[in-house]
Amino acid sequence: MELSQRDRLSQLVEELTTSGQPQLNQEKMKEVKKLCKVSNDCIDHVYHSVMSQLNQEHAEIRLSAFQIASELFSRSHHFRTLIVDNFQEFLELTVETDSEQPLPPPKEVARKLRSLAIQTIQSWQASYGSAYKKLALGYHFLKQVKKVDFQDAEARTVAERRREEERQRKMQRIYKERVEAAAKDMEESYEEIEATLTEMESCMKLLFPQFDLTAVQAANSSPSNSQPEKRSEGEERRGSSEEEEEEDEEPLDEGSFIRNSGLISHSYSLDLNLSPGLHVKETEDNEPVVSTVIDLHRLITTKHLPAVQGWIQVFTKSGAEQQLLRRALDLKKSLEAALQKQEELHIDYKTRTRKVLKASSDGDDDDDDDFDEVPEKEGYEPHIPEHLRAEYGLDPSPSTSTAPVAQKKPPAKRPVAPPRPPPPSSSSSRRLKRLLEEEQDPTSVVATLRLLKQKIPLDSSGPSSSQSGSDQKAAHAPVVPFGLDLYYWGQEQPNAGKIIKSASQHQFWVPINTEEEVENEEMAAESRSRYISFPGTFTPVSHFCRAPLGNGKLCQRQDRLKCPFHGRIIPRDQEGRPCSQEDRLREEQEERRRREQQPDWHDAELMRDIEAATGEDLGSSRVRGKKGKKKKYPNLSDLKQSTNTARSRLEKKVLNKSSLRRVAEVMNKVDKRKHDKFSNQFNYSLK
Repeated sequence: MELSQRDRLSQLVEELTTSGQPQLNQEKMKEVKKLCKVSNDCIDHVYHSVMSQLNQEHAEIRLSAFQIASELFSRSHHFRTLIVDNFQEFLELTVETDSEQPLPPPKEVARKLRSLAIQTIQSWQASYGSAYKKLALGYHFLKQVKKVDFQDAEARTVAERRREEERQRKMQRIYKERVEAAAKDMEESYEEIEATLTEMESCMKLLFPQFDLTAVQAANSSPSNSQPEKRSEGEERRGSSEEEEEEDEEPLDEGSFIRNSGLISHSYSLDLNLSPGLHVKETEDNEPVVSTVIDLHRLITTKHLPAVQGWIQVFTKSGAEQQLLRRALDLKKSLEAALQKQEELHIDYKTRTRKVLKASSDGDDDDDDDFDEVPEKEGYEPHIPEHLRAEYGLDPSPSTSTAPVAQKKPPAKRPVAPPRPPPPSSSSSRRLKRLLEEEQDPTSVVATLRLLKQKIPLDSSGPSSSQSGSDQKAAHAPVVPFGLDLYYWGQEQPNAGKIIKSASQHQFWVPINTEEEVENEEMAAESRSRYISFPGTFTPVSHFCRAPLGNGKLCQRQDRLKCPFHGRIIPRDQEGRPCSQEDRLREEQEERRRREQQPDWHDAELMRDIEAATGEDLGSSRVRGKKGKKKKYPNLSDLKQSTNTARSRLEKKVLNKSSLRRVAEVMNKVDKRKHDKFSNQFNYSLK
């Protein structure tokens, strides 16, 4: 075998296995077969290349390598001998016979590889099992030891089938519980749903009664049936003959017809325009019925119909009895029919507004029903005597003798209310009287509100300059939480830092001096001092880095002190040049030092000229800036991307060593702080 053939075979195997396609490229596969026909050395080289690719930790590479082996296995006796001699390793890499060496990801491709390998081995056994003993032993090993079901389309192992059966039993148990719960719920709600449907049907009949023609005819014929008349056949025959004579005479006597009826013609055509749909308008007479229909519609759409749909879904998924499913479907059909009938009526609803009780005298007769008549208590006096009005914070009434004195003071200006219209009814007058009595009652809310409205304008009318200054100072003054230091401000605490220690813990043998008072200096200091931190205020960053970038733009990072790419942030002009002379000189020195470290031949422009002349890539595009690492096999699935899930990203953040160390330090600080504060207390000492 020549070296060129060897290299070409290696290149073809690598290209076929790293293509990432589910099927092999037939053109390249034909070239591999053509080279394998040259000698057995080429087959040996292909075999070692295929086994090397089967050992790769990528399921797509293994799948393509197995397809190459399957193509060559059916065409070369030498290749079959090589595979069978190392059949155990081949099974471990394709069928996953070793549980400690599972197939690599992606999982879908690994599952496809395993299924294809089992089907292929079964076909090999049928074709070459009698000629290759190790192949028959491997097939027997898979069937008897590993319990591989070759008839199973998914080619699952015993453990996988057991897990699937367990999952099926679990799902059946869950579905059974859901069916029982749904059946019980339906049995409990069935009567309520039927009552709702019956009530809805009754309301529909009240809003739009249906008249039956047969019932009207029966009602009209009932009086005649109560008084039966017996006529003989002769009388009936005589009556019929008289009617025929009258019918014959009618067209002859047209003048008498016009004279008796006033109608000029015997036949008239009337055009009646009937509305195609029904329209029911809400009035005062049917308002309670319409309100009931609205409530029932809301009950059906929000409770009954969603519940019935949930029952149907549970019964359908779990394969429940047909009787339960049919019953649920009947309920759904009845509910939908009731809703459809309610929509066909096209009810013109009134605008409903929410009624709110207001403490005002103007109101309608309908609002008077919202108040409940409460009997007054025995001995209750709504009017406060004059000598007790000052105790309740009320002004003296103008009818007393103190009225002239009160007139000397300028009365507080109040907004003049517009004149109220006279009360429309006796109920509104009673309501106005009740509100006036509540204003006279100091224990009522109305009187309290009236008193506050009177005091607020008086207090805010003429504030002094000193009060305004103190208010401004109080607004800017710092606020601290209340503590023991403020509670005992300016005085000595009685038991600050004193702890009573018991020398003996015995139950009944106790010394004479059973208690001893010890003073804790740390506790005494904590009760007389407070830790106040002054972190200051946060100032947002308004400046930019503005360092020149390689693409001609300026860096727009807003770091406070230092840019992670360009170092310390300094003032720069609109073109990115430093404003300070010192900074400009420093950057020039750094640029000169960088040029000295870089060789002359590594200039980007020079390298581009050489590349244009020679046609070779010298890496001129990678001179300035860093470039991302190029994938070696871009057609294969990225395993890192498949593992880059939300869980893995959270694990990297939460379970990081530095994060765990930082959390442990914080928890230790919290425990230490709690120990320093409460270590002397019995409750915390046990924790």
